[in-house]
Amino acid sequence: MRIGIIRFPGSNCDIDALQYFPNSFYIWHKETTFPDNIRLLVIPGGFAYGDRTYNTATGSYSIAPGKMAAMSPVRTIIYEAAQRKIPILGICNGFQILIELELLPGKLLLNENETFTCKKVKCIVPLPYGPTNNYFTDLYVANSYGRFSLEHTPNPTDALESLHKHNQIILQYSGDSVDNGAYEINSLDNIAGICNTERTVFGMMPHPERNNSDYKAILYNMLFPSSLMKTRGFMLMDQIVKIPYRIHDLMDSEHISYKSTRKFLKQLHTKEDWVVQGPGENAGIIDIGNDYCIAARIESHNHPTFINPFEGAATGVGGIIRDIFTMGARPIAILDFLRFGVDSNSANLLQNAVKGISYYGNCVGVANIGGDCYVHQSYNTNPLVNVACLGIMKKEHIVYGRGTCETQSLIYVGSKTGYEGVGGAAMASNTFASTQNLAEMEKTIQKSDPFLEKLLLEACLEIAENKLAIGMQDMGAGGLLCATYEVISRGREKTKRNLGGIIHLDRVPTKYQMEPADILMSESQERMLIVADKEQEKAIFEIFRKWDLEYCTIGEITNDGMYNVFYEDVFLYTEPMKQRKDVIQEWTPRSSELSFRNYPKKLDVSELRKQYDSTIGNRTVYDEHNHPDDSHKGIKDYSVLNLPEINRELIVTWGENITTMHKIMTKQNGIPMAVINCLNYGHPRDKLHELSSTLETLNYYSQHNYVPIIGGNVSLYNCTDARSIRSTPIFVLIGLR
Repeated sequence: MRIGIIRFPGSNCDIDALQYFPNSFYIWHKETTFPDNIRLLVIPGGFAYGDRTYNTATGSYSIAPGKMAAMSPVRTIIYEAAQRKIPILGICNGFQILIELELLPGKLLLNENETFTCKKVKCIVPLPYGPTNNYFTDLYVANSYGRFSLEHTPNPTDALESLHKHNQIILQYSGDSVDNGAYEINSLDNIAGICNTERTVFGMMPHPERNNSDYKAILYNMLFPSSLMKTRGFMLMDQIVKIPYRIHDLMDSEHISYKSTRKFLKQLHTKEDWVVQGPGENAGIIDIGNDYCIAARIESHNHPTFINPFEGAATGVGGIIRDIFTMGARPIAILDFLRFGVDSNSANLLQNAVKGISYYGNCVGVANIGGDCYVHQSYNTNPLVNVACLGIMKKEHIVYGRGTCETQSLIYVGSKTGYEGVGGAAMASNTFASTQNLAEMEKTIQKSDPFLEKLLLEACLEIAENKLAIGMQDMGAGGLLCATYEVISRGREKTKRNLGGIIHLDRVPTKYQMEPADILMSESQERMLIVADKEQEKAIFEIFRKWDLEYCTIGEITNDGMYNVFYEDVFLYTEPMKQRKDVIQEWTPRSSELSFRNYPKKLDVSELRKQYDSTIGNRTVYDEHNHPDDSHKGIKDYSVLNLPEINRELIVTWGENITTMHKIMTKQNGIPMAVINCLNYGHPRDKLHELSSTLETLNYYSQHNYVPIIGGNVSLYNCTDARSIRSTPIFVLIGLR
């Protein structure tokens, strides 16, 4: 869709319009050749040429808004667009020009206060342009001649009645109060914008291009109406209003944006010669020689486990496994780190969490090779479930989570989308209260299907081994929204191209009828996003059919820098990718709370861990509960995996003290190569100072021992009734011998 922005010598809103409208280009005011493939013509606001008439710019002039611009040669393009019924939008002075060209009725007079007025005003979007009658939106006005009048028409009363009768009023000021700007302008019937009877020519005084997001989709669907809008207009217009707020709430949540901790994490030591991929991707990767690599990742699933311990823990395992095979690596080991309370409910939560972990890992066929479990009263209402996963791949089979150029397909594969997990990321970014209804919160918990995960795993690895995909991304926190946004963002960063994307929500397989926003943000499990060149689609689809998987192309990468969401042919949301900035949350510490005096007690869970399959894959040389002889008895917190691909062994250690872990590693003749971490803390206002101190210690170790940090996770808001958990960093150190 090409959008033409007419540029006059005096325009001063032309640059804003070019940035606001995707795939737009300038049309100079002396051009007369009609552009190819144009879908919208925009006449932006401006002064000088829009307000004055003159022979030369340095000579005498008179004020006559729009009159001189209407005489420019470009009027032939404007008239032809009107004849072809291509939408035309005039903004501010552009509105005046359309009136001068007699494409819209009325006249725009000097404001009642006889001065330039610039302010944000509350406007009404009437039906059929808004989702409900008297829908309000905030827009900026910046004009001197913004007072709409019909007094120059033969019969002003009949003319106004005709505007109402034919739904030609597209925007109104909300009243006569000074606060909303209507008094200063004093426009007839508070009219701020109108259209012609055919709804192809539109004029408005407020500036939509000035940083207003909730009106944008309404504007687009007004300019490009569809038959679907006529039949399902209310539901979709409701989504148009809601979806920008829901997207921003989700993307700016702590769980997704890392807004409180990013500034600390950026300081970490992440690079050494053997690091292939550090933080920022689905998993970190190190080179282990002989063209092989190890991928590693750790995640938390704390809040979900308290609500539903079985599914919360099981889906934690599923998510971390997907993070590994998304990179093209075959998962070979998982580890779990459990922190639970000391009351009877906590004992029940622990039992069911272990069942969930064993159920998922055993079904997928990945060995659980280690971990630990501690109990402490601070975890009574905030249990912790951290899960790590390791995978192995050939270096040539690595797949990154990004797109690289326009026209690449975005392919959905896996489970149908449902309401599971809607709001999950937001829930994980908030504290608990003892009065909360946990049964009501169940709807934010995903449901697990490890059998389907196994099919996805094998299909994705086959795609990676055949080098058919450009990128792969797990649909985890934030669902399809975050998955698509991440592959585009990483591609922009890597290629320096102005990449964007188009998402078609109506193509997404769903379990039942769902609202578009919920389709976009659902966190249903066992779903993947594949980025591929179109010529590779056939081969990829054959692999999906082989593994009995449902799939669909739901969008594509573009080169216009816009993130666009559609439902059928309705424009639900559009935003420039570059417009999203890193959100930073600064906290003022509260007065220090009492520290927990007693250290957590390590729980003997050897009987519980017998539920885990620790030897599948035939790589487990030693873990603390399964060893070939008695020589390792009493030695805890490390495991050994066989790596026949390189004729070496992988040693994995874990704990809360990185120095102790390093000693265990070197005592077993291991060479530490990388560390991953999961930082579990309470409310950031209470605990950021402790998190910062922990990272300083970790970074000191990492730099002085040349052990890079290749990935991690932060879980904040582990806090109930304003009482934070004991700060609990979990480290996993991997090395070779």
